[in-house]
Amino acid sequence: MYGFEETRILACSAEAMFDVVMDIEAYPEFLPWVSDAKILSKQDAELTAELMADFAGLKKSFSTVDRFVSNECVEIRLIDGPFRFLESFWSFEQISDVSCKVHFSIEFEFKHAWLAVVATPIFTTACKTMVHAFERRACGMKA
Repeated sequence: MYGFEETRILACSAEAMFDVVMDIEAYPEFLPWVSDAKILSKQDAELTAELMADFAGLKKSFSTVDRFVSNECVEIRLIDGPFRFLESFWSFEQISDVSCKVHFSIEFEFKHAWLAVVATPIFTTACKTMVHAFERRACGMKA
């Protein structure tokens, strides 16, 4: 199993970061490994989403259930896709009027060894740049 974890202080509000994380259909605009994303259903504090991941030209879709507390946290769990296991967690803590503390963690494992060989290095790199990509979007930073 592979994983990554990062905690950072960002120059934007917890609400701004939460909003970007929850704007799933915009992911293809700022996450290079996501070629398509859509929300399948949403009710109360839970939604299901489907993302199309592009692993160096090898496209695989996966769906997740995302449970959330507005402006505080998002828990993401795999429903179906090329992963044997996928769990991710975001937390957001307002520190001041202009800053927040963000924590992101992810653990994953692909179902098939041949896919793991191709996709694990790409997905691991994507995970390591995830917080920065969301930060650029939420805080209005330029790439």
